Amino acid sequence: MRHTMKALINQERLVSTFIDLAKISSPSWEEKGVIDYIKQKAQTLGIECILYPCNNSYNVMIRIPGDESYVPIIFSCHMDTVTPCENIQPIIKDNKIVSDGRTILGADDKSAIAAFLEAIELLKEHSIPHGNIEFLFSCAEEVGLFGVKGFDLSQVKAQYAFVFDSDGAVGKIIVAAPYHISMKITVKGKAAHAGMEPEKGISAIRVLSEIIAAIPHGRLDRETTANVGIIKGGRATNIVAEEAECTLETRSRGKAKVLSVKKEIEGIAKKIAQKHKAKVKIESTMDYEGYTIKDDDPIVLIAFKALKNIGIKPALAVSGGGSDTNIFNAHGIKAVNLSSGMRQVHTTKEYILIQDLVNVASLVLSIIQNAKC
Repeated sequence: MRHTMKALINQERLVSTFIDLAKISSPSWEEKGVIDYIKQKAQTLGIECILYPCNNSYNVMIRIPGDESYVPIIFSCHMDTVTPCENIQPIIKDNKIVSDGRTILGADDKSAIAAFLEAIELLKEHSIPHGNIEFLFSCAEEVGLFGVKGFDLSQVKAQYAFVFDSDGAVGKIIVAAPYHISMKITVKGKAAHAGMEPEKGISAIRVLSEIIAAIPHGRLDRETTANVGIIKGGRATNIVAEEAECTLETRSRGKAKVLSVKKEIEGIAKKIAQKHKAKVKIESTMDYEGYTIKDDDPIVLIAFKALKNIGIKPALAVSGGGSDTNIFNAHGIKAVNLSSGMRQVHTTKEYILIQDLVNVASLVLSIIQNAKC
């Protein structure tokens, strides 16, 4: 099987598909061009393709029925990209694909889309045996996993989900990812003229800055972090700032830990605000729950075998970031996140090796072959 899978890949077509997709501008919630591309491909192949409304966009599902002796599986990736993504010009340079340096490339996550479409074509062309397979292409992943959150996962018939949305060489299997809490701290002070009677004011900016300096920050332990990312406040230099706010996050692979950090931040903010006779409002949201998959779980063993069968050494890893994988697991669908070969993502230096693009498509086919009951 090792040689069979890779030998089937039509590299020229795969690269062409990826370049076509990369050229389509698709910032979050504006994925229409990619949706149309996937829909047209499905129509050409005569397979079921369903669009599910999600806010101003759609999630796309392709279903391919198969042999019941296989475990039903779903492959998932996202259609949106970060910016700058207008007028992307992919360039084949030696053995890799890059942008012209003015934009991202969009391999995050269009390398997975291209690989999925190639695998689907090959299933048809070569009558490859398979079970019931679903492919979910989600929207608005980059801005908070909103696509998959807005999709009714009870419609998924699969037992296992293979999400392709991790960077680096193909072979990495993400078996653990964090819980993520977003927080917003708003301080209400008292306005006063900064030049004539500043002593009558309470500077919300000063109070907030003291809070930010006192709360946990950076890497707290090997699996827990906290970070203030946005600060706003004040109206003019001659006014003692009446209001200021900051948006922050905390993450941990341990739920008790992330909740403990949240509680600590709340306690510090309230204590400092009270000391300065200011008011404080604290809002928090669990954006997504973490997951941990055991090394000997059947889904990991399928991924291991599939990788070995195409000559790639598997590598288990943990992540500090979230993905659609978190949402699948939270809904009771066992899921792992696999590398889609993208490198230096979210930068204008983003690239993908052509061999990794081939490896992703090969891995998708290999998983399909190895998902036996």
